[in-house]
Amino acid sequence: MRITVRVPATSANLGPGFDCFGLALDLCNEVTVDTEAEPGVSWEGEGADELPTDGSDMVSRAIASTVERQGRHHPDARVPLFSLHGLNRIPLERGLGSSSAAAVAGVAIARTLLGPAGGSEDLHTTFAYAAELEGHPDNAASAAYGGLTVFAPGSGFVLRLDPHPDLDPVVLVPVGLRLATGDARRVLPAMVNRVDAVFNIGHAALAVVALTQDPPLLLVALHDRLHEDARLASIPEARDLLDELRRRREVPSCVSGAGPSLLAFEREGHTVGDLPHGWRAIRPGVRAKGVEVLVED
Repeated sequence: MRITVRVPATSANLGPGFDCFGLALDLCNEVTVDTEAEPGVSWEGEGADELPTDGSDMVSRAIASTVERQGRHHPDARVPLFSLHGLNRIPLERGLGSSSAAAVAGVAIARTLLGPAGGSEDLHTTFAYAAELEGHPDNAASAAYGGLTVFAPGSGFVLRLDPHPDLDPVVLVPVGLRLATGDARRVLPAMVNRVDAVFNIGHAALAVVALTQDPPLLLVALHDRLHEDARLASIPEARDLLDELRRRREVPSCVSGAGPSLLAFEREGHTVGDLPHGWRAIRPGVRAKGVEVLVED
């Protein structure tokens, strides 16, 4: 059996939707498992020279965890017994959900290998397993479902919405700067001011309307008081660029996930323009689909 899984990059938070909102981007990693090929793990593309090849990577761990969770002992689900090759297009540690994409890919591969006895092709199960393993349900939701997703902490409920067709995202990626999500989270305050919480509630509600019905509202909606300032304090290059974009009031912008990348939405006649040295722009488009699985017997 040859299984190829395609999983999109994701931008979480989207300004005020801290730990809840996610948007799938049409920039996908592909992982191929071949049960008849020589066993081993290999990578190409982003992170190819640094990702482990001993089965300790997130994809392989997600496969093993899913098999164990299903209470099965399928030999094909143990990495040493098949070939796993990853083609990575999502930059690592740039706030684009690379680890969530890996977790979703591994869960989808394992559930496909296990077959019907391993569970139905239920996206919520794939999302839930990946979110528990990787720890970021906002990213995992949009990676699994595609489109715009809203995750409700506590209930575990995920709502998928169709993004407005006019959305034109551009991801601004610092070339030499990376930030692990754990490091970015440690700088966040344990408690928040009620005024700031109310600010985010109102802007998050606006953001859902803007992203699905009225994109011009994004100029108002994409503002936050819970996480962006704390994170940007440690990445002044991103803070300066975001401040400049917001001063111009032409292109709605926010921190992508935990950063250091930024997410902006261009429209006709209004673009991010020339970027400072050390930044590159990726224009992936919005992806309606989430994880895709292709099986060849």
